[in-house]
Amino acid sequence: MTQRNQRQPNRLGNRLFAILAALFLTAAGMVGCSDSTKPASPPPAPAQQPRSAVTSTVQAKVEEQPVVIYTYSAAGRRDPFMPIIIKEEKKGLSGAKTPLERFPINEFKLAGIVWGGLGYHAMLEGPDGKGYFIRVGTKIGPNQGVVKKITQTTMIIEEKYKDPTGEINRKEITIELRKKQEGTP
Repeated sequence: MTQRNQRQPNRLGNRLFAILAALFLTAAGMVGCSDSTKPASPPPAPAQQPRSAVTSTVQAKVEEQPVVIYTYSAAGRRDPFMPIIIKEEKKGLSGAKTPLERFPINEFKLAGIVWGGLGYHAMLEGPDGKGYFIRVGTKIGPNQGVVKKITQTTMIIEEKYKDPTGEINRKEITIELRKKQEGTP
C-alpha cells in the first residue's frame, strides 16, 4: 500500500506541473502581443508650386481637344471566331446507324433482284456476310446514299457530296447484277 500512496502524489505533481507550464506559456504569449499600435503619421504633403501662366494655357489647350472614340462595324466581315472550314455535323451517332450505312457502297454485292406486286426489291450481300433486302428510298453507305431506282438487272444509288468550292453535287452509282457466279467459267 505504501507504494500506491507514493505514486499518487507523483501523478498529481506531474499534472500540476503541466497545467502551470501551459498557463505560463499562455501568459508569455499574451505579454508579447499587444493591441496598442502607434498610428501611422500621415505622409508629408507635397510642396505646391506656384502656377505659371504657361502651364495653365497648356492645360486649357489639352482640355479643349475632342476625345475620339473608336467603334467597330462588323458589317460585311466574317466572324473571326468561326472556323474557316466548316465540317457538317453528323446527324446521328455511329451506334445508331444501320449496317447498310456503316459499310462503303463498293463493298456490297448485288446478289439478286426480286419483283412482284410491291415493285422491285434488291438483295445485297454485305461485307459481314449477311444479306439485306433493299427497296427504293433506302439509305446505304456512309455518305447517306439513297437507292433511286431498281430495274431487272441494275440498282442505281445517288450520293450527295460537297466539292472543295462548297457546292453540293450528286453522283450516281450503278451496281449491276452478275449473270455468272464467281469462280465458274
